[in-house]
Amino acid sequence: MAKEVAGTDNYTMELIKNRKALGHKAMNLYQIEMNNLQQDSMLIVDRQDESSPLGIKPPKIKVRAENVLYRIARVSDHRSLGIMNFADPIEPGGRFQDGINAQEQTLCRNSFLYPELLKFKQTYYADNKRNDNGFYYSRSLIYSHHVKVLRDEKEEGLANHYKYPDIVSISAPNIVAMKQEGLPVSSQHIEIDLFDKILRTLRAFKNERVRNLILGAFGCGTFQNDPQLTAQLFKDILSRKEFLGAFDEVYFDIYDDPKTLGIYRKVLTANEK
Repeated sequence: MAKEVAGTDNYTMELIKNRKALGHKAMNLYQIEMNNLQQDSMLIVDRQDESSPLGIKPPKIKVRAENVLYRIARVSDHRSLGIMNFADPIEPGGRFQDGINAQEQTLCRNSFLYPELLKFKQTYYADNKRNDNGFYYSRSLIYSHHVKVLRDEKEEGLANHYKYPDIVSISAPNIVAMKQEGLPVSSQHIEIDLFDKILRTLRAFKNERVRNLILGAFGCGTFQNDPQLTAQLFKDILSRKEFLGAFDEVYFDIYDDPKTLGIYRKVLTANEK
């Protein structure tokens, strides 16, 4: 048993080492290419107004057990793509340089997203540090255009063909921190906060004319939001009249979490063939 534990520890340490190296290489490449990149970002503070539907068709919704990089690599170049990044509210990139692994860290070590987030260290992130709003954090979002993605889901070498999605970075409420600090965990307030942040994200993508989305189980990992609630909110918001004709396909990529995957499939794609 001791050998198995030691082996597991060695394997984990090797994974962390590899993730650190990937992140380091990504930032070195950025330094080389930064002056020739078309990517840029903006902080959207206010919720954008509802706009008229762009058509009559709702989007095709697909829930998949896959890494976000897998789906990015398989969206055709002629189709515009937007990704919802579940952002760390305090640290740009969620300390991906330390080898931590979650959705945001996967994106940051395999793309040029991190430098875009750093642009808001003194605004979005500093504001959350000064006032965490009871661990609900700011409802503002960072909209990054045309972010270069370097690798596919294998994370082995650079991709033969790069992708340039738009990325919205926004933070979910942190239920774990609320409980640790003895704060009231209000189901009503949590639902209102999640609803508003999801709505802001989808309106931002619509206004930028992004036709295909990669979303996921927003805040259901480390922050422990309820997947039943978040899945239902996504369903309700995507069903709003304002989003008719706005999106072609919406993927929910949920990796290595069978329970949450099952809930999302039941709520969002119960009738999918």
